[in-house]
Amino acid sequence: MPEEVTLLLAKEIGKVVNFIQSNDTTENFESNLLEEQRLVYKNNRKRQLEEMFTDIIASKRKKGDTREESEIFNEELNKSSQIPKDKMIWPITLTSLSSVTENVDYVACQKINLQRYSVFKDLWEKGYYITSGEKFGGDFLVYLGDPITHHAIFIVRCVDATTKMTPYDIIAFGRLATSVKKRVVLASLIDDIVSYITVNWIDD
Repeated sequence: MPEEVTLLLAKEIGKVVNFIQSNDTTENFESNLLEEQRLVYKNNRKRQLEEMFTDIIASKRKKGDTREESEIFNEELNKSSQIPKDKMIWPITLTSLSSVTENVDYVACQKINLQRYSVFKDLWEKGYYITSGEKFGGDFLVYLGDPITHHAIFIVRCVDATTKMTPYDIIAFGRLATSVKKRVVLASLIDDIVSYITVNWIDD
């Protein structure tokens, strides 16, 4: 989200840059990654074969195989340590395949909504985890912990303090939040201070 990037830049946690990406770079990365995985797997397989090699040799000798032990070992290793391209494991987090050309003035090229940014920043500094709330009709979803292991507890909608909300708007938003077991939070920026109103839905 633009608010997240802006905050990371303001906190000097990250920076935004332009990249140039080429197909050659991608292909080289894929080839190198596959080769590295093959090497790791081969070394692991080598240790496994060393532990069971006495039994392998005994079985080969019973079948009349008189070759040198080193030749048998290398044959077993090579035929059991191959990784085809379609079976390679891609890392979840990749080092960029691109070349940095220049830093980008992100804030200057984005139309940042001051109110949304202020709310995002305030929630982040309070220790909450925040993701986009668009799919639930809000601006942000707020979590007590990592969204991978926690459910959102609030749906936050940023509202202008001078804008009137009709009862219908409040009821519709409240019902939506209740249906997904979350609380409605209306957030406004008043005199550079973020203020919150929580709407609780109470059944008769």
